[in-house]
Amino acid sequence: MVKKNSCLTAILMACLCIVIAIGFSKIVMSNKTGAPQKEETSKHEDILTEEAANQPVPEKIVQLSTMAVVRKRIKGMNAKNIKRNLKHLTRITHVGGTPGEEELGTWIYNKWKKGGFDKVEQKGYDALLSYPSEKENERNKVEVVEMDEERDEYVTIFESQPETLDPTVKDENIMQAFIAYAKAGVVTGDLVYVNYCRVEDFVQLLYENVTVEGNIAICRYEKIYRGDKAKNAARFGAVGLILYTEPNFLAQVYGFPTYPDGIYLPDTGIQRGSIALENGDPQTPGYPASEGIYRTPEEDLELPTIPVQCISIRDARYLLMRMRGEPIEYPQWRGYLMNVTYRYGPGFVNSTEKVRLSVYNKNEVRKVYNIIGTIYGRSEPDRYILIGNHRDAWAYGAIDPSGATAIMMEIANVFGSLKKKMNWRPRRTIIFCSWAAEEFALIGSNEFVEDYARILTTRAVAYLNMDILVQGNFTIAASASPNLKEAMFEAAKLVPDPDGSDSTLYDIWKDRQFANRVYGLNLPPQVGPLGAGSDYASFVGQCGVSSMNAIYVPDPQSTFYSVYPLYHTVYETFHMVKNLVDPEFIYHRAFGQFYGYLLLILSNSKVLPLNCRDYAIDLATNFAQLNYTHGEVFNEQNIDLTSLTTVIDELTEATKQFHRRLNFIDTTDPLAVRIANDQLMMFERAFVDPVGLPGRPFTRNVIYAHSYQDRYTSAKFPGIVDTMFELINSETPDPKLWIIIRKQISTIIHAIRSAIYTIEPYHVTD
Repeated sequence: MVKKNSCLTAILMACLCIVIAIGFSKIVMSNKTGAPQKEETSKHEDILTEEAANQPVPEKIVQLSTMAVVRKRIKGMNAKNIKRNLKHLTRITHVGGTPGEEELGTWIYNKWKKGGFDKVEQKGYDALLSYPSEKENERNKVEVVEMDEERDEYVTIFESQPETLDPTVKDENIMQAFIAYAKAGVVTGDLVYVNYCRVEDFVQLLYENVTVEGNIAICRYEKIYRGDKAKNAARFGAVGLILYTEPNFLAQVYGFPTYPDGIYLPDTGIQRGSIALENGDPQTPGYPASEGIYRTPEEDLELPTIPVQCISIRDARYLLMRMRGEPIEYPQWRGYLMNVTYRYGPGFVNSTEKVRLSVYNKNEVRKVYNIIGTIYGRSEPDRYILIGNHRDAWAYGAIDPSGATAIMMEIANVFGSLKKKMNWRPRRTIIFCSWAAEEFALIGSNEFVEDYARILTTRAVAYLNMDILVQGNFTIAASASPNLKEAMFEAAKLVPDPDGSDSTLYDIWKDRQFANRVYGLNLPPQVGPLGAGSDYASFVGQCGVSSMNAIYVPDPQSTFYSVYPLYHTVYETFHMVKNLVDPEFIYHRAFGQFYGYLLLILSNSKVLPLNCRDYAIDLATNFAQLNYTHGEVFNEQNIDLTSLTTVIDELTEATKQFHRRLNFIDTTDPLAVRIANDQLMMFERAFVDPVGLPGRPFTRNVIYAHSYQDRYTSAKFPGIVDTMFELINSETPDPKLWIIIRKQISTIIHAIRSAIYTIEPYHVTD
């Protein structure tokens, strides 16, 4: 009997192999799209066609073969499709809340509706947005005025339109350069140069006896978020703020070509942006901007309190060349504007000349739409892997954000067609998200998180963020929740080097990181902590959903800029990407494959690939750094860190024990798998405190959050670090700040204990 069954099984398996072989040849021929790539080897290289999938074969074999098809389709992503998507996405300007953004949203909606998704929604929110006045006599401007004669000598804010530089750009609906949410008003005063407008810069000015109060500040971009610059300027008494982009030193010295011939910013370029300090619609904090929700009157909102305007390099040079005072001694204060001797001021050499800053911004409520596309999971439809990118841009947004949207559309095309043509489903539900109005205050994603907070807290496994994906072609710069690092590495190992070598994307990422390249070390790729610069912020900050973000960056040793120079300008066009960044779109395709594999790994692995040990290791490292930096001061204040040290050690041991138990889990037992996956998914939720951080009730992750001094960067143990910053930089520190430090330490101890409870066994083990 056994022999007969064995023979029958052997015959069936032989027939299956023949069917698989025939299907394999057909699929290989039908998937030759995009540039040729080196074939990967796999122990599951057999491919199952639709016809073969309908045969009565064992489920395990069906799944192995089907997964080979999925991997093949991800590998075969088409660079030409991504290029075509980007060209469409950048043909018009699409500022949040304008017809351009809505038009692209409709295009995405229709694509996904036809693309095999189970459900596609347009989810609208009524958000308070900010725009410059459309009246010709109310254009934002910066003027040099002669107070004695009451006449304007020179009017700044000039920007060559892109069509004068790039004939491929035709759209004429370009909004004038402005800073969203800047207070409307007209102010006049002396000009003061304040470097990067950081708190420490104003402390330096106090030391130099330079008066900021009652004057207009001018500062350069970078180092910190522009909203924090405006906050600091108002805090130290400035009545207005002017922002400009500092040109790259190498471009100035060596005459590197500017747009459209090169990647560097021409003198007329102006970086737009927002200065909102809180995420989401300002009138409905903590709740979605939906019908029936109370809206705080605009006059009661804590919006920026001074007029702020962005200007060009050319106009900044004109203003700074007129400044009076002794030349600044400190090299870190001297910028790279040619023919400018940097001086603090206040005011100009001609003391009768003043600066008049006129801002005519208007706030108005507009409907914005997220586009949400869903493919339901086969086994765990109530567990979600979300992937998203915002849709709006300050102009054409070829890199920020449309390059990522072009890639996401190709990923959606791959997964949607697998479901539509093969009836394939992932184990868990995949949700694609096109966010609205991100540039204003992460509005689309934040309102979604507030709307679905209770569901996301209990069902969301991870959020994969796409934003400025390809701004170079050297290596990856990534930030993530520590427990996602292992899955990210695994995905990168599956992607061939886009330059055609035998290496993988993981090898490139690892070998080209600074420590390995310069010092010959062999460290794994570096993955930093998340700040609040993009749509992941609300997921990880409010709900504790493990999140990640990655960017393909240029070689920092040859470029020396942190953000690509054409960022948030009208020169960020399709021409720029096609001719200056990624002509063949091979790096876009590589990142599409990377995100596609990561999406597959997270949505289809039976046991979730979330590594709690990595989280514990990072937490212990961050605590050691905190203790090294502030431990001596804590001792002086009789602040005992013994309990915190102990609980971190306990967490480290608990994560080791938990992952040892995972090695012995019965993967054929659905309940056992579900219990383990819930523990893995809920682990980071333990670090979310419902009270929120000091002064930030809607930022609740007590281990990682954006810095209160710069929302672009991350702070580890943010409640402690931000409070210590205030203590260090205050002339007369408030003693109550030490109470906040003590409370934050106890909050962190409680959160870590909660994380330990989350991964404890559900039953007695031998």
